[in-house]
Amino acid sequence: MRMKPLLLAVLLAAAVTAPASRSAAQAGAPGLTVEPCTLPGVSGPARCGTLEVWENRTTRSGRRIPVRFVVVPGTGTGPAREAITYLDGGPGSAATGAAGWIAGMFAPSLEGRDVLLVDQRGTGGSNLLQCDLFGPREEPQGYLGAFLPADRVRACVPELQRRADLAQYTSDPAADDLDEVRAALGYERLDLYGGSYGTRAALVYMRRHPQRVRSAILLGVVPTDAAVPLHFARDTERALWGVLGECQAQAACRAAFPRLRDDVRRSLQRFAAGPVSVEVVNPGTGKPARVSLSRDLYAEAVRYMLYSPAAAGQVPRVVHLAAEGDFAPAAQFALDRRMNVLDATSHGTYLAVTCAEDVPFADSAAAEREARGTLLGTYRLRDQRAACAGWPRAPIDPAFRGPVASDAPTLILSGEWDPATPPVYGDQAARHLRNSLHVVVPSGAHGFGGLENAECVQEVMNAFVRAGSVAGLDTSCVGTIRRRPFQTGAR
Repeated sequence: MRMKPLLLAVLLAAAVTAPASRSAAQAGAPGLTVEPCTLPGVSGPARCGTLEVWENRTTRSGRRIPVRFVVVPGTGTGPAREAITYLDGGPGSAATGAAGWIAGMFAPSLEGRDVLLVDQRGTGGSNLLQCDLFGPREEPQGYLGAFLPADRVRACVPELQRRADLAQYTSDPAADDLDEVRAALGYERLDLYGGSYGTRAALVYMRRHPQRVRSAILLGVVPTDAAVPLHFARDTERALWGVLGECQAQAACRAAFPRLRDDVRRSLQRFAAGPVSVEVVNPGTGKPARVSLSRDLYAEAVRYMLYSPAAAGQVPRVVHLAAEGDFAPAAQFALDRRMNVLDATSHGTYLAVTCAEDVPFADSAAAEREARGTLLGTYRLRDQRAACAGWPRAPIDPAFRGPVASDAPTLILSGEWDPATPPVYGDQAARHLRNSLHVVVPSGAHGFGGLENAECVQEVMNAFVRAGSVAGLDTSCVGTIRRRPFQTGAR
């Protein structure tokens, strides 16, 4: 459940002298530390800090853990009573690394409100739960195996248990951490912006702290009952053929790749005898390396490409080359994605959330039916089930998986060809968000980068935040968004 620019692994810079934050931080709040700091991509002064919270929020006893946050002050005078709060995806991504990106995106909306970013427990500076699951970067083959290798997950558990109760890192306590930070810093309400899994985090916060939500933007909705990755094969297939259909609607792409359905079939047939040998460039060393690419990882590479309109514009060419026996572009994309995204994600947080909230509710028989004859098959569900078998599963209240109802103004954004969170999930959430508007971005994916006129979405989001309402929100510019020409030339 991830998109981005959204995945940024950025270290906060050392503290420097800066004016006091405008947020009305509660003086002497227990366990609160705040200091001036500079942040990558942020031109002015900021504030960085931690708040110590109970790891077990139910018993309020035992270990206390730090929750890391950063504040980028808004404009205007006087303390800010509200803050735009970004909830990152994954699950497992640290929000504070996105400070420069979020502050820049919402610059037009910072009159009288700050930007607040909080690392979800288990990520970034909030008791990071990370293990070595893939081996050294000098050996790229380790990144081209299981999504989360079950044997390495089992070895990781006792290592993490020395400093964490792994049953305490799900979405509910994380939402309560965020509200405790909000209260300690003196904000009355939050304008939530969640992307991918961050939408589930936002929905959970909306359920648990409804009076503290001024507005919410949900981009790529992951409902509380999604059972990720149950529908990955189905949703990937829908996105794949949607994108390939758009290729056929462009004369140049249709001329270059006139038989894409046959190309997909032939590319998969090349794995009949097993994995293929491919030469790639190791992103960790910059040196060439020969790796073995399986059918599963080839399919996953195509799925990864569908996450972004820019990368999806290469899918027809990559599939056609694979059909001809050239798997280098697909293998390179798979390796780059694994090294740059999975290494930047807290594996422990991903497992803690999905092994409790999703995988146990994924019906294997239903997954088999949906996956029959698809590109992706049941690869991801098989891998995640195996990994979760060795992970301490947190108990989940049955009510957690119920729909989230809210009166808070909510802007829902979906990409037309999103392989992970298709528009149907946005529709599902909207039925219970009584003051919501669902906008489907043409040719969009899990993000919108690479689309012509994609800046329109940012303009709509800022207009929504400033108004704090979907009533009368002008979304007409979304109709001007277009896919750019597909790549048809040689690599």
